[in-house]
Amino acid sequence: MEHIGIKNDIEKATADEQNLRVLINNTDDPIWLVDKAYNIVACNRSFKKWVRYFIGIELDKGDHVLYNGLDKAYFDKFEMCYVLALNGKTFKSVEDMKVGDEIRYTTVSFNPVLDENHKIIGVSCHARDITEQRKHLLKIEEQNTALREIAFIESHKVRGPVATILGLTQLFNYNDFSDPLNKIPIEGITKTTRELDIIIREVVRKSNEIGLQP
Repeated sequence: MEHIGIKNDIEKATADEQNLRVLINNTDDPIWLVDKAYNIVACNRSFKKWVRYFIGIELDKGDHVLYNGLDKAYFDKFEMCYVLALNGKTFKSVEDMKVGDEIRYTTVSFNPVLDENHKIIGVSCHARDITEQRKHLLKIEEQNTALREIAFIESHKVRGPVATILGLTQLFNYNDFSDPLNKIPIEGITKTTRELDIIIREVVRKSNEIGLQP
């Protein structure tokens, strides 16, 4: 009976391991685990594909995660991250990499792994593509910049011509439309209106750039 129990435990452990492997390999997010010597203890398929963008080759279980053929900037950056995690720090880092002609952004989580005695024995890592979120934030920043420019135009550039037009209307002789002097404010209003039209066109152009116009 004891033999049967041990066999069942082994089968259960094997099934659990297989289920876990299926789970981590069915996500687009890279997941990997390294020991204190920077050797990969476990990783999923997405990690192998993802790391290729950095160093040109796939890394797998048993490989040194800081492959010595990689770019020095990459090596220094990731070595520092692993050192921090192995010293008990939990944090995220944002990485950018060029895939074809496009820049992709990824957030990488570094988490210390503890044994039953609460001693750090490695680092678990999880990466996620945040390119679309990053693009959305950049778009919002561009729109905010354009809105500030529009607000400046409306509060400064528009105010001057409007004040000029209002002032010129006070010079017009409404009691005698044939008054020759009425020509002066009319010409001034015409000139200022053209200047105002240029300013309005600038506001419309900037509004179109950020999609405020239908």
